Amino acid sequence: MAAPFHPDLSPIAYGLRGRFLGKDAGWAFAPEHETRLREICMHLWGVDGRPGSMADTASIVVAVEEMSIGTPIFRKFNADIYLGGRQIAGVPKSRPVARPGKGVRFLAGKPALSREGLGVWLTIPTGAEFSMTVPRMALPFVTSCLAGHGHITQGV
Repeated sequence: MAAPFHPDLSPIAYGLRGRFLGKDAGWAFAPEHETRLREICMHLWGVDGRPGSMADTASIVVAVEEMSIGTPIFRKFNADIYLGGRQIAGVPKSRPVARPGKGVRFLAGKPALSREGLGVWLTIPTGAEFSMTVPRMALPFVTSCLAGHGHITQGV
């Protein structure tokens, strides 16, 4: 089972005595953890990790519409922006510039940085739109993550 980077995965993986084998190989786990790993995949990415469900994908367009209720998901301090476990925008360690996540294409608006002290705010403004491809199984999860923050305009 392969999975994209997620900032919450490492502590969970170590808790299951997972071993990180390198960027190309990923994590290795004992076979008895398969059921728990599938639960973790549902929690982090909205998928069960089975090859068939990962291969059935949908291209979606997301419209950002941050409401003033709750914690914004499209504004982070010294952190990348994730939606449904997928990196939407980030800031490389080597230079302070906002960039789209892997497989994400901005159609309107774009990620922006603003400095504050020694840190930076990464923001995707309301009105921005971006496209990405996700496993069809993850669509309900992505939709629930967007509640109060935006909506899917195409691809559902």
